[in-house]
Amino acid sequence: MNGQMGRALKIAASAVQVLLCVLMGAAWVDAQPAQAFIPPDVLYASDIPYSVATAAAGVVTLAVNLDDGGNIINVQVLRDIPTLTSGALVAVRGWTYAPASLNGKHVPSTLLVNVVFDPAYLQLKKVPLAPAEPFQPLDPKATPYAPPQLLAATYPLYPSDASVGSAVVLAANLDSGGALTKVTVIRAVPTLTTAASGSLKSWKFAAAVYANTPVATKVVVAMVFRKTAMPLQ
Repeated sequence: MNGQMGRALKIAASAVQVLLCVLMGAAWVDAQPAQAFIPPDVLYASDIPYSVATAAAGVVTLAVNLDDGGNIINVQVLRDIPTLTSGALVAVRGWTYAPASLNGKHVPSTLLVNVVFDPAYLQLKKVPLAPAEPFQPLDPKATPYAPPQLLAATYPLYPSDASVGSAVVLAANLDSGGALTKVTVIRAVPTLTTAASGSLKSWKFAAAVYANTPVATKVVVAMVFRKTAMPLQ
């Protein structure tokens, strides 16, 4: 009888040890931090030229591929306006970038830059959007990633008290549903920044997708105002 009782106590003690191990393991898993991804950003942005000699207007979309040091690997043109794209490319290649980080470690990444050329005299609200070219990842074997897609955009209203032409550069934080959650000014132009920020808040995006899962990310929008509000002669 005593022997049976001893064996029962040993079995019970073993079961308790197993249960404690399971509970401790679960607590350890729960205590592990989720993967913290911080998207790349623009630290410095220069002006973007907009010649009065062209009647072209609209959005140029660029995918800026960065290494883990924030240096440009290459820039892909996803939405092209032939007479305007080259100026946008020259400017964006001269900007300074902060690299993305994952769990505190810098990693290669892609930052989308939408450059809006607004001649002011069109009197249009919606920006006509040409179809974007497919994004081509640098490493086809890497985890599949699709940057956020611009679905709808509006031109900013040229302020009546403004008499300058320049680029306002903004960073837009998007959640995993593509909704705009925050706008940060990277390059301000005193008489134009408010109009640019107000216009951006009405834009629509499709979320970025990483490993077939929608994720939060950031895009950059440069709104280039032309000095003259008069149509070409």
